[in-house]
Amino acid sequence: MDIGLLLHTRQIIRREEATKSFDQLWADAARAEELGFDHLWLGDSVTVLEKARGDCLTTMAALAARTEKIKIGAVPMLPALRNPVLLAHALATLDVISKGRNILGVSVGPVRDYIQRQFAACGVPPLEKAGRLGECIEIMRRLWTEATVNYDGRYYKLNDVGILPHPAQPQIPIWIAADRNETGFKRVGRLGDGWVTLASTLEKFTAARQKVDRYVEEHGRTGRCPVSALYATFNIQSDGERAKDQGWKWMVDFFQQPRERISYHFTIFGTPDECVSLLRGYAKAGLTTIVARIASEDVATQSRILLNEIKPQLG
Repeated sequence: MDIGLLLHTRQIIRREEATKSFDQLWADAARAEELGFDHLWLGDSVTVLEKARGDCLTTMAALAARTEKIKIGAVPMLPALRNPVLLAHALATLDVISKGRNILGVSVGPVRDYIQRQFAACGVPPLEKAGRLGECIEIMRRLWTEATVNYDGRYYKLNDVGILPHPAQPQIPIWIAADRNETGFKRVGRLGDGWVTLASTLEKFTAARQKVDRYVEEHGRTGRCPVSALYATFNIQSDGERAKDQGWKWMVDFFQQPRERISYHFTIFGTPDECVSLLRGYAKAGLTTIVARIASEDVATQSRILLNEIKPQLG
């Protein structure tokens, strides 16, 4: 079981002295690498002020220069906000800087008004975001491996286009988020190196993974989408009720939203034994990876529990 840590830049941007505040982010990343996390993750938003973050690509490059072995990714990243040639070039350069440590967890983006407005602000008609995501993935993969590319898509057309450098990896892994929409599961099966989910029950996870596997086989890609990554929020205490209370208090403070408006997040708040019991079922059903948000000010202690008490019991 791989476990990655989600780093937050939202609280940094809210501060008046943001430039000084990034020092804490670098320290958090160094500690995560020292503790033994497998990857670091950042969120992605551009114009959504209530969810404002530092630019994920710029921050990933800085993290790559400050770490040595931990993988670095953005989830859920919205590639369709960006031109695919420019994005492919930036990511390839970042992969060279990091010596092959990039991962992407991409998404179409939810159908919420603030997301629709963000796409419109970036020059992308919201109704085109799903189609553009698929073409963007196809274009990037070809630009990363071919000298020049010709592409005749619905949204993008390229004539004898190439980029340098190519990534340090043969391909930068692209994991695709999908949870409810059948088209999303088909997209994972057709294009994904992995699958990212918020599946809040074992039954939902198992059924969704079976759909992904079926679509992988239908596209002749058996074995090429091995990763199942659960995006979840943790607060782990010896007292399970205290974990729930502290976890939700942190979530409300961080998101600056009442609990009922953020209840869609998959939370795992409880004792170590409760967390292991829940996650073992997922592991048996094919879970390979956890992307963990820590809902606590004491990230170091929570991280040690997650890595030292829970991870070893998940296989």
